Amino acid sequence: MKKYNLIVLAGHTHWNISVFGTTFSTQTNSSTSSGFYAFYDRSELVACYPIERTIISSIEDADE
Repeated sequence: MKKYNLIVLAGHTHWNISVFGTTFSTQTNSSTSSGFYAFYDRSELVACYPIERTIISSIEDADE
C-alpha cells in the first residue's frame, strides 16, 4: 500500500490530499491533451484527479 500526497489546484486555492492505494495510472486523451490520475487499491478505483490541476508531491510506503 502506498500513500500518495497530492496538491490539487482550484482557482486561487489548493487542497492537500492523501490517497491510499496500491497503484496509480494516467489516463489521457491524445486529441484534447487532457487526462486524469486514477488511483487503485488492488483493482478497485478509489480516486481520480485531473492531471493539469494535480501535483503528486510525494509517494510514501504505508502500512496495510
